[in-house]
Amino acid sequence: MKGAFLPDSRFVRFLTKVCDLLLLNVLTVFLSLTVIAAGTAIISLYTAVIKMRQEEDSEPISCFLHALRENFSLSVPAAPLLFADLLLLALLRYALIAETLVFSPAAFVFLAIAATFLTALLSYLFPLLARFENTFPRHLANAWRLAAANLPVTFLLVTVNLLPLLLAVFLPGLFQLLAVFWLMIGVAASAYLNSFYLCQIFDRLSK
Repeated sequence: MKGAFLPDSRFVRFLTKVCDLLLLNVLTVFLSLTVIAAGTAIISLYTAVIKMRQEEDSEPISCFLHALRENFSLSVPAAPLLFADLLLLALLRYALIAETLVFSPAAFVFLAIAATFLTALLSYLFPLLARFENTFPRHLANAWRLAAANLPVTFLLVTVNLLPLLLAVFLPGLFQLLAVFWLMIGVAASAYLNSFYLCQIFDRLSK
């Protein structure tokens, strides 16, 4: 039992990782509230979690803060896509919980497809911006290619990223509890989970 609390034990490393994700989540959510820094925060979050995934001795918070200073210009063209996606998702949730018909069925299906495609694009775009140096148009094109070429992974990424909305729709009674979880650790935990799949794809691209 004593060995479980040694600095190099799996239990202590697990607790350290959880604490790092909690701090990364707080920083990401706080910066996202400023709107203008939301894109930068997400790119920096992926920079930190990818380093966590690849290096046991990484310093996620220092990595996040360092990336924050470098990624602002990269995030400017990506931010409108992020806000467009969030707006679409908010409209869809409102339409689902509204007591009256907000959109026609055809319009709802169109918005749902648009939101799904945009979420799939962003699921690759922000990690690409965090991992590789390239022009934004090329990052955008590569994100589309990766989303189309890795459909099973794309499905998993989209599901993970849309999980808050799906749970809010299908489990409305747990909305407050789920909101607290996502504000505490959910955003960073989702990015960390996504990094397991993304790193495998990125490693193949780097070879």
